[in-house]
Amino acid sequence: MSRIFIFLAVVSALILTSCGPSVRIFTDQDQSAAFESYKTYTFLDFTEGNKKTITGMELERIRVAFAREMEQRGFQFSEDDPDVRIQITVFHRKAVDPYYYYPSRSHMERAIAVDMFDAQSMKHVWHCAAVGELARTPDKRAENFPKVAGAIFEQYPFTVSKDI
Repeated sequence: MSRIFIFLAVVSALILTSCGPSVRIFTDQDQSAAFESYKTYTFLDFTEGNKKTITGMELERIRVAFAREMEQRGFQFSEDDPDVRIQITVFHRKAVDPYYYYPSRSHMERAIAVDMFDAQSMKHVWHCAAVGELARTPDKRAENFPKVAGAIFEQYPFTVSKDI
């Protein structure tokens, strides 16, 4: 009986880990923000910590994925006179997979946080973060950026009309 249980546990763990990393989304917003009035955006610079720990190429891929997502939602880029300023911050941590039994499997987890600020007041109006397992290769991470950006902006509380 115990051999069957061990076999089923191993098979279950393999099935769960073969499904690929999932992304968990967390969001918060200022209920008083006038999201319908925001039509243009710009990016704030990455943090010094991000610049030191992530290559410039990867930071650019992240920014491009988020710019595409903003523009697909009707926003236009405006460096000089934006309605909102976007801060993208990337965090890393070592995590232990709770579904992987003995011995525990650890992996690197990445969180990408997007914070939106009203450009006039610099009031924080929206926050969203995606947390998931960090892909090991730059190509795989580059492939995931558009998916993560899309998952984040599915949570955005307003869609801008494309007839600006």
